[in-house]
Amino acid sequence: MAKMPVRRASGVADGGLEQGFTLIELMVVLLIIAILLAIAIPTFLGVSGSARDRSAQSNLTNAVTDVVADYQSTQSFDATASNTATSQDLGCSGTCPTPHASTAAALQGQEPAFTWADGDQSCTTANAAKCVSVLPVDVASANDGQGAIMAVMSGTGTCWYAMNLQTTPATAGYQAATGFFPGSTTSTVTTAGTYYAKESGSSVTCTAQHATTFNSWYPNYSSAVSE
Repeated sequence: MAKMPVRRASGVADGGLEQGFTLIELMVVLLIIAILLAIAIPTFLGVSGSARDRSAQSNLTNAVTDVVADYQSTQSFDATASNTATSQDLGCSGTCPTPHASTAAALQGQEPAFTWADGDQSCTTANAAKCVSVLPVDVASANDGQGAIMAVMSGTGTCWYAMNLQTTPATAGYQAATGFFPGSTTSTVTTAGTYYAKESGSSVTCTAQHATTFNSWYPNYSSAVSE
């Protein structure tokens, strides 16, 4: 009787079991994975950073809305309604004594969803999520309280600023004694409205007071250039 041919099991060669990947093949695979990661990680970080900036901008926009809403009831950003420099509470920390009823303290009672900090207090990455540094400023004349500057820190380390002016600014530099907004002749702000700025780098000073040194302000977030 003729013998039936024997079929070899799948994966079995003449020399024994089929061998695995060579070292070169594994290195090629790892190289491809490394290239894909090199492309994907920066893209992911860029999207993540953009989302953090958008979140900070959203908080700042909402803060501007809250501050302007509070302005409508008193027609002044100055919590004392008499002396802007006093209302600014610069250098005051903790519970400020009367008559230092700061704008930040007044806003805290009106909108507790945010942590409102005095104009010389920084919104750092530790309290960035809902912290808004706010500073009332005079715009056209001493103690008019017609302006407010706000600062919010992004998780990317960029500080975003917004400034709302209810009247046309005077051409006078910022003065701590009177609380004047820096409406100098070199300033880009010449009319009432809301303006924006940003600051980034290793030594960001994210306070509303710091923004009084800015000469350049912009009509929206996307056009703002880092100070």
